[in-house]
Amino acid sequence: MRLAGKVAVVTGGAQGIGLSIAGRFAHEGAAVVVADVDEQRGATTVAALRARGARALLVVTDVSRSDQVARLFARALETFGHVDVLVNNAGLAHGPAVERHFLDTDEVTWDRVIAVNLKGVYLCSQHAARHMVTRRAGRIISISSCGATRAHRHRVAYDATKGAIEAATRAMALDLAPWGIRVNAIAPGAIEVEQRSPVGEEGQLRPADVIPLARLGTADDVAGAAVYLASDDGDYLTGIVITVDGGLSAQLRSPKVDVRDTFAG
Repeated sequence: MRLAGKVAVVTGGAQGIGLSIAGRFAHEGAAVVVADVDEQRGATTVAALRARGARALLVVTDVSRSDQVARLFARALETFGHVDVLVNNAGLAHGPAVERHFLDTDEVTWDRVIAVNLKGVYLCSQHAARHMVTRRAGRIISISSCGATRAHRHRVAYDATKGAIEAATRAMALDLAPWGIRVNAIAPGAIEVEQRSPVGEEGQLRPADVIPLARLGTADDVAGAAVYLASDDGDYLTGIVITVDGGLSAQLRSPKVDVRDTFAG
């Protein structure tokens, strides 16, 4: 119950990593506001949280729309009275709207990815921070990606937003520190969510071929880091990025191609 009495807004909270974060926050005692564009999945998520005894609210939200973000925080404050934690998780990460070669990335695609992934962080963070300064406390956690510092192929717009999120995290941390607001980010690596493998087709490539810890990450791995940053355990952390990737970004070459010494011990 490390988040008992806290109120958390989780964008993109009805699916993938956001769903796991919402569930873990509720398990730790927080009231959870689930913001998602998918009303049906959002309603299912909130019903499941309430069935476990959690306080939960769904607000259907497109985080790229300032009017909808304003409504999100108005509903959260009207229902729970305050907001202690914001998790900026909503984003476009997969599919034809994101996964395009640079030469095939048109202006509409670029603008939409920037609007959801980056403008959404700005809008939600500013609304949250304006409330948090009145309480002189708060936590803002943004979900970045190892793509912020290590490039994906065919995902230029996505990687650009994640690099910008990490820069914005540091800048917001400095601006908001005088009010006791901690601003941090989490950079997941190869995380398996919704039966979609980020490594390769089965039989083609194994996690052990590319990841030092020899397994894909899970949404729960990321949720654990989010709980840490949202709780009092992370009280002296601001302006940092926690990388949750099984050692993926620490290596120079993948385990499959690197030279290994054998150890018989």
